[in-house]
Amino acid sequence: MKTTLFITLAALFLLSGCKKEVALDTKQIHETDKNTKWEIDITHPTFSTTETSVEGSCTVFNDEISALVNGIKAAFVEQAKETIALLDSAKIQQVAPYQLLIQDTVFQANENYISVRLTSYEYIGGAHGITNFYALNYDIKTQKFLDKKQILDYTKAADINALLKTHLQDPDSCFSFETPTVENFTTVNLSLHSLEFTYAQYILGPYSCGYTTISIPRTKMEGLLLLK
Repeated sequence: MKTTLFITLAALFLLSGCKKEVALDTKQIHETDKNTKWEIDITHPTFSTTETSVEGSCTVFNDEISALVNGIKAAFVEQAKETIALLDSAKIQQVAPYQLLIQDTVFQANENYISVRLTSYEYIGGAHGITNFYALNYDIKTQKFLDKKQILDYTKAADINALLKTHLQDPDSCFSFETPTVENFTTVNLSLHSLEFTYAQYILGPYSCGYTTISIPRTKMEGLLLLK
């Protein structure tokens, strides 16, 4: 009897240990469009899996990120054409091609969540270009995109703000404008071991300081998240 019980428990242990984690395959999509008027260089990810139960969720995410990228590109081209037309009407020559550069950072991609940050740098004249950030945090199981108030428990904002201030890396004391909080970050992304808060230029300090990302370990965020 004891032998039978031992074998049963051992079998259950082995079955639980053999539970396979669904891996998502990541492919980079690269697009360029370069001429005398503008230079466009775009890279963004697309995800797939052999698991049919998850593949549909990947398709939803891929469609969303493609739509976002195409929207950014279309808006840039429209603005570039309008600016070029104004220069032509004033008989001013365009000095250099305008630029659009889109890059991505994949923070997490598994059977639970996909979390990607897109960085879009646009230059259409002026002293310098503009960098924008876009976060896509996606729940694979529910096929829902999560906003910041579905990720962070804002009733505990004071605790999160204290962590943001503690984990800010500022060795040159450049960030003198504002203290980082859950109200002024630009994007938040999920990773397996941390929460990644990105602050764009001008929020914490002048443009010359650049943007910064504050990484807070998940172990420090226990009880402060709405995610399971």
